[in-house]
Amino acid sequence: MNTKTRILNTLLIKQEASVNDLAEELGVNGISIRHHLKSFEKDGLVVSREDRQGQVGRPKFIYSLSSLGLEQFPSSYIEFSSIMVEQLKKVFGSEKLREFFQEVGTDFADRNRLDRRQRNSPKRLPYIVENMNEQGYIIEEKLIDGETMLVNYHCPYYYISAEYPEICYLDQTMIEELCDCTVEISHTISQGDPTCTFIIKKKK
Repeated sequence: MNTKTRILNTLLIKQEASVNDLAEELGVNGISIRHHLKSFEKDGLVVSREDRQGQVGRPKFIYSLSSLGLEQFPSSYIEFSSIMVEQLKKVFGSEKLREFFQEVGTDFADRNRLDRRQRNSPKRLPYIVENMNEQGYIIEEKLIDGETMLVNYHCPYYYISAEYPEICYLDQTMIEELCDCTVEISHTISQGDPTCTFIIKKKK
């Protein structure tokens, strides 16, 4: 088993660990561990948080698997979820399925509401981007032709959305609720585009 796989397996078991924790557990030098973790972060497989507790000088970072990282391990949940959505569509139809995912999007937004300081901050959108990236998205804010957009490079439920695009309304509604804005979807990974692109517009 190579070092990369061993790091991911250890993070799965321990849930979170520092570079030193991983180096000690795996018997690999910290420089190599840090190199792999940076690569994992870039690929969206791992997230980190700063831990300054009892720390003097250089901050220590704690690493854990992202939603995308967890998806690297064998699981039947994708097939199960796809069957569930298929049955919902058969019973309720496409329109009701869309409304269902809009309600789920609203619920997701309620669970991830920004605090008052973040809502009133000019950096409100970056806070939302950070929040979504912690959930397994790989999103960045862009200004294209004078329009503000959120560009997502990874769909956490691609395997379902490719067959049931109604699930895209979940993201659209969640972003609208968090931004207090109107969102238009111009591109989706599920339909073969390289990214999901959400155009952010002020409410009229």
